[in-house]
Amino acid sequence: MKYRLPVVIERISDKEHMARSELVRATAVGDTPEEAVENLREAIDDLIEEYGIELVFKDVDKSIDYRLVEVGN
Repeated sequence: MKYRLPVVIERISDKEHMARSELVRATAVGDTPEEAVENLREAIDDLIEEYGIELVFKDVDKSIDYRLVEVGN
């Protein structure tokens, strides 16, 4: 089963970005936003391996489809 998770990406220095998903309590860093997200995927996979999919995704409602909406100028 695939899960869709909201991910926040923020620049933490000129050459480093952090990606995090609060729903699964996971955070990762990378040199680019894309690398940070890929590292986050790997971190979540590690959590699943360690704790099991049910525990990692216990707070995730599978029926919710997360989307990004931009507003303003």
